[in-house]
Amino acid sequence: MKTNRYLSSLALLIVLLVAVLALTSFHQPAVLAQHTGAVLTLQQDATPTPTTQAVDEIGSTSGILLMGVVIVLIVTLPLLFYKQGK
Repeated sequence: MKTNRYLSSLALLIVLLVAVLALTSFHQPAVLAQHTGAVLTLQQDATPTPTTQAVDEIGSTSGILLMGVVIVLIVTLPLLFYKQGK
């Protein structure tokens, strides 16, 4: 019975949090609504592209492949050692 109360209060908290975040993201202050020029001041200026050369080639997937191998090893090695221990 206590877990149902805990889960329902957690669900209510999440729903309220989502509702508050949704309302604040769609709410536009009156100052910005009256002055359309104020909206332009919120935009960031473009920065120049850095001139340094990247180490990796465009389209290279070697880093993704390496991380995939590391993740597979992290998952499978404990399973193998657990089976050998029994």
